[in-house]
Amino acid sequence: MCPPFALTDGVKEAPTHDPADPLGPAKDAAEARLIRLLKSRLDGQFDTVMEALGDPPDLNNLTPEFWETEGGKLLAAIRPEIEAMAVEAAAALSATVPLVWDELVIAREAAEWARQYAYGLVTGLNAHTMDLLRRVVPAFIETPGMTIGDLRRELAPAFGERRAQTIAVTETTRAFEEGTREVQRELARMGIRRVREWHTAMDERVCELCGPLNGLTEDEWVDTDGPPRHPNCRCFTVNVRPKTP
Repeated sequence: MCPPFALTDGVKEAPTHDPADPLGPAKDAAEARLIRLLKSRLDGQFDTVMEALGDPPDLNNLTPEFWETEGGKLLAAIRPEIEAMAVEAAAALSATVPLVWDELVIAREAAEWARQYAYGLVTGLNAHTMDLLRRVVPAFIETPGMTIGDLRRELAPAFGERRAQTIAVTETTRAFEEGTREVQRELARMGIRRVREWHTAMDERVCELCGPLNGLTEDEWVDTDGPPRHPNCRCFTVNVRPKTP
């Protein structure tokens, strides 16, 4: 699984996904919504963390109960968006299959995946934040002359737009991929085998991790179970017939 987040070199507007991606426009819209939502939620978490730390800062103020509350807020914001993306992907791809099936079944299973996955995602995000605080706050205390303003500036990137963008790009890719997989599983239940074929995004055709996978089916993948393969990955898969031997 990809790390929950990684800081990027700069913040850009979400670029258009590869035009070959059948879900590209929907992903663009979902990604932009998630960036805005995460930016707002992380801004609020930053203020709450700094207020709880106090001046001088004391990590003991950030109790397990504090993080449980913060996790609940983040989960309440993220889970509906991830669920909606997985369901939207499954529904859109179902419409391209010339078969009749119960789309509610696919929607229900995509929603169940989102509920389980979102909890682990939020747990990982907060764990990374706690690890950063455990490194930065003691160093701040041990450095003469540093002010609480210096501490805010050092911590701000972990709660800023770059982090929000990286999480949003990565998790949009993951949620839409889950929709693709759910359609694949439903076809399998009907006795129709399809395999996922990897397609790199426009900005990843020279990516050392993803580039070599372009055009390969999952029978040929090594050390991955599908996009996203790294933070900020916008690759996608399509369901195709297995290659003949």
